[in-house]
Parts: sequence; structure tokens; C-alpha cells
Amino acid sequence: MVKCDICEEEHCLATQSCSACNKVVKKYQNKTKYPMDKLRDALIHAYSHKGTDNNESHFKCEYTGIVSKFNSKNETLGTSKDAFILTLDHKDSGSKELVVSLNIINKMKSDIPFDKFEKVVIALGEHFKNESEESSKELEKTLKQIFDGS
Repeated sequence: MVKCDICEEEHCLATQSCSACNKVVKKYQNKTKYPMDKLRDALIHAYSHKGTDNNESHFKCEYTGIVSKFNSKNETLGTSKDAFILTLDHKDSGSKELVVSLNIINKMKSDIPFDKFEKVVIALGEHFKNESEESSKELEKTLKQIFDGS
């Protein structure tokens, strides 16, 4: 018996990961933009638990802490329909660090560096709480500061 490199459960297969975790690894295995060591690091960091049938592993979104699972199909995910499906994301564009992210957060974040994304979300939240012409001006000023430094 060997332990899964992601969830540490024992399994008897000749792979690094148990069958549930290996499903996720295999989905990304041939994608050259995701080096396997970085992929495994992200999954290890985000691992939460096995489903009740032990057939699927559940992981935690880096940004929200919400626990969900990866899409087992090779189809393009919709933004709202598949909001709670997990995806892989570069924490910062151009960075090699991978994190597990809810699809909706990954799509919202796009290529915005995490530190700026966090500030944008906070600014939008403030704007929506106090929506007015004045809050629109304040939002514009804040966004310009975040992205232009002006």
C-alpha cells in the first residue's frame, strides 16, 4: 500500500495519487501550461475531503474557502451555470504558482494580480452598498489608483 501524494489515503495502485485525486491530475496532465509539480502542490494545499462515495475528491477555493469539486468532463465551463466548479488559476498572471479557484472567481479575476483583484472587489462592494453618482466617482478614482497608480 502507498499513500496518495494529495490526500494521503492509502491506495494500492502504481500511481502517485489515489483514483479520486488522480482523476483531477489526469484532467490537467497534458496541459503544458500547468507543470505537474505546481499542479500537485496546488491540489495538496487545497485538499479538503473525499465525497461520501470516496469516488471524488473535494478541494477548497484559495480565494473564498468554499469547498467544491472539479469538473470531470472536458467541456468549456459557463460562467454562472458552472460558478461553483473548481478550476486551476495562476495566482498572479505570469506567475508559476497555481491555486485552486472557483470558476466564477477565476473568470472574474482573469489576469488581474491577486493584490489588485482583492482591492477591486472591496471597492465594488463599497460601491454597491452605497450606489450613487458620488459613489461612482469614488469607484472610478479608486480603480484608477489601483490600476494606474494615479
